[in-house]
Amino acid sequence: MSYFFRKIGAFSIVFIVYFISGKLSLYLSSIDGYSTPVWPPAGLALGFVLIFGNRIWIPLFLAAYLTNTHFTDPGFSWLKSISGNPQNILISFGNSISALFGGYLLKKYSDSKLNIFSVKDLLSFFVLAGPTAAIFSSVIGSTSLLIFDIIYKDFLFQTWFTWWLGDSIGIIIFTPILILTYKWILKEETGLRLILFSSATIGTFVLTITIFFVTRDWEKEFIRYRIKSDGQIISSEIENRIFENLRVVKSLGTFLSLQKNLTKKDFDTYAKSILDETESVSALSWNVLIPNSQRLLYESKLKLDYPHSIGINFKEGNVSKVSPLNEKYIFIRYIYPVVGNKSAIGYNVFSDPVRKEALLKAMESNNLEITGKVNLIQDSSDNSGFLVFYPIKSLDNEFGFATAVVKITSIIKKSLIGSDQNNLCVQILEGDINHTNEIYNRNCITSHEKIFSEFSHTYTTKIGSHLLTYKIVATKEYFDKNLTNASRFILIISSLLTGLLGILMLIILGKEKSIQEIVERRTFELEKANRVKSEFLANMSHEIRTPMNGVLGMLTLLEETNVDLEQKDYLDNAKKSVLSLLTIINDILDVSKLENHKLEIIPTETNVFKLCRDIQLLFQSDVIEKNLKLNLDFTIEDTNLHILVDENRIRQVLNNLISNSLKFTPSGIITLAVKLDPSKKFIEFCVHDTGIGISEENIKRLFDRFVQLEDARTKRFEGAGLGLYISKQLVNLMGGEIKVESILNIGSTFKFTIPFHQVAVPKQTVKRIESAETFNLKNINVLVAEDNLLNQKFVRKVLEKEKVNVTIASNGKETIQLLDASLVQETTKYDLILMDIQMPELDGLETTKRIRKRKDEYQKIPIIALTANNMDSQIQEYLENGMDDCVKKPIILSELLNSIYKIFSNSNLTKT
Repeated sequence: MSYFFRKIGAFSIVFIVYFISGKLSLYLSSIDGYSTPVWPPAGLALGFVLIFGNRIWIPLFLAAYLTNTHFTDPGFSWLKSISGNPQNILISFGNSISALFGGYLLKKYSDSKLNIFSVKDLLSFFVLAGPTAAIFSSVIGSTSLLIFDIIYKDFLFQTWFTWWLGDSIGIIIFTPILILTYKWILKEETGLRLILFSSATIGTFVLTITIFFVTRDWEKEFIRYRIKSDGQIISSEIENRIFENLRVVKSLGTFLSLQKNLTKKDFDTYAKSILDETESVSALSWNVLIPNSQRLLYESKLKLDYPHSIGINFKEGNVSKVSPLNEKYIFIRYIYPVVGNKSAIGYNVFSDPVRKEALLKAMESNNLEITGKVNLIQDSSDNSGFLVFYPIKSLDNEFGFATAVVKITSIIKKSLIGSDQNNLCVQILEGDINHTNEIYNRNCITSHEKIFSEFSHTYTTKIGSHLLTYKIVATKEYFDKNLTNASRFILIISSLLTGLLGILMLIILGKEKSIQEIVERRTFELEKANRVKSEFLANMSHEIRTPMNGVLGMLTLLEETNVDLEQKDYLDNAKKSVLSLLTIINDILDVSKLENHKLEIIPTETNVFKLCRDIQLLFQSDVIEKNLKLNLDFTIEDTNLHILVDENRIRQVLNNLISNSLKFTPSGIITLAVKLDPSKKFIEFCVHDTGIGISEENIKRLFDRFVQLEDARTKRFEGAGLGLYISKQLVNLMGGEIKVESILNIGSTFKFTIPFHQVAVPKQTVKRIESAETFNLKNINVLVAEDNLLNQKFVRKVLEKEKVNVTIASNGKETIQLLDASLVQETTKYDLILMDIQMPELDGLETTKRIRKRKDEYQKIPIIALTANNMDSQIQEYLENGMDDCVKKPIILSELLNSIYKIFSNSNLTKT
């Protein structure tokens, strides 16, 4: 019985997860609605097959079928859905069979224990499970769409390729996550690896999806703009051509009203002259109103002018018959051209209800009037059009109507200019937008009208008593010509990069796991393994920071150029993204160092008030941007109080706490308070905000690693969930403790204490610079030792903007030569060296050692290290070997300037 319930539970989980992910993934469809460039359910399906076996095929098939079934139709029924959409059955079959096939290949050619950290099995997975297995679903799915006329043959390859690529990417990204989650549940894998891998891939994928949606919205706006532009042009052309026809009728009416004893020849001559100037009017006629008493007279005249005429007649089907006796008639007395219009001669226009309605309205208003859509008797093949009636009275006292026969088709053809407009669906509707009768349509397919209905333009005009609406709707052909497919391209490329990141993460985590297993088996090699791991982290940090320095530097320089507001916004967002990524890298490295006991606490003499004041200034711009206040409540009377503490780590903790408060405080005040406890054994730092608060339940897990108090699907705030964990560990390492008090929707208070060790500070005998804001770097001579061209360019540009004189050296050897040359030639004397660490020929550390051994005035020149290395032991090594300070790459301008300020504020050298 328990086996049965476990099986039902597994089936339910598979069904629910696949169905929900499938419905959500439908939102990733391209703007044309026909394809989905990334399909996460393919990866989940393969993962479930690998975990539960082939018996899971049934819930996969059902979930796949229901994913493609639309339940929103008011007339929905299962029978109608199955019979009306047979392609869904084939698509669902292809999706589920593809997962079974992929599972078969992996179990046959790779480790049955699903060891995705093995390089061999990893290669098998990304070759067999992705591209190979996805062939089944893509071939079956795209072929079924073709068979059931959902796509055209011309789009078969494009649909197949998009389908195949989408399934492949979905497998590459999501199958490893599902397998790792399953192994974590079985306690065969650590939660840390799962979180690291998932946060990297899912985080990148979420960023990709965000960019996709933004780009797709931009594409939609572009198409809307294009359709509006083309729609306005077409509507204007149609309206102008209709009014041109109305002017033709009025011109004919003016001519007829001035005639006496009008003959057929006179009418034909004038009608021909004005018809030659228009293309949409197919015929002109003079329709006379007569009583029954004059019928014989006018019929005899008709016979004279048109010998074949049968007199006043009406239509019964396509046959002309002599009109029965009526009180009055409005019949066609003259018409031009006769060719093609013989059957219209003598036609009693009053006998047709549509024409009669228009004639009566024209007589009532004594003004121009048009009919609704009519089938013109002049043309049996293309007979959609309308008639224009203009009531007039001639000098012979004949009352009648100058009439034009207008073909709608001709108007539309002449109004469409260029290939783009010819690919649009054009409708002419009579009535208001809610109650309309279609007069004409071109290129309009009902299914396409529904898909592209949001991309349309409507324009309304009134002619006589008729309200005409012109509706221009995009078609698939119009999309193909105007759509850039940027969103689809971005989604595909970014998802592929996410998959490659997943491979890299699995390789890295696999290496880390292998090291851990070796450590567990061979405890006597622990020291060696830790050293390898530290070197790996240092190298990873250096290799990541080096290109990031170039990116951030170029963005900073680009920001200083002439950019418009939109470009400035893009630059700000890009810089924030780089800095956010740098924070995550630093946090991950700190976590790794904490776990390996590599993080050291280095106490120094620290001015507490100055430290807090610097932090307040650091956040000032962010606080102003969010319309908040950041107050400093320093209750210790002595603002020159110095204590023995690791200043950098205290600064890191306070930065984390204030950043958190800033992130979760939409309005109000943030306060940084500092005080001594009554016993003077501890100094207390308190960060209080008026933000959204934290529930008691969440407070319990607030300081855990990678904890974010939001559901990932509804996440509003950025972050990796490491800041508070690191802060707690740092406070504990310094001998203190940290606590939090919070009330939902009221605010939060974070307090931490550290041991209070006051140190005596000798009186200042050196002139100090008051603040970094007022410090002037003008005319300082700086020698920059840097081999990277991008970094050279960045440092030169930012320092020259501060009026600093900059000299560049490409390596340590050249640096020594420049120092020597300045002494010999007695030209420029250097005040400061910015020293890169890793350089060819002579590295920065060895160069510093040689400078400190000199016997001239450059022996004590200030040297600031510029390095992508982030390990405390490395930075400590630089300081111990003669460097005065260290600025980490990527170089942040404010940090570099603050470091220079600190160097000069602690020396006798000041430049003004």
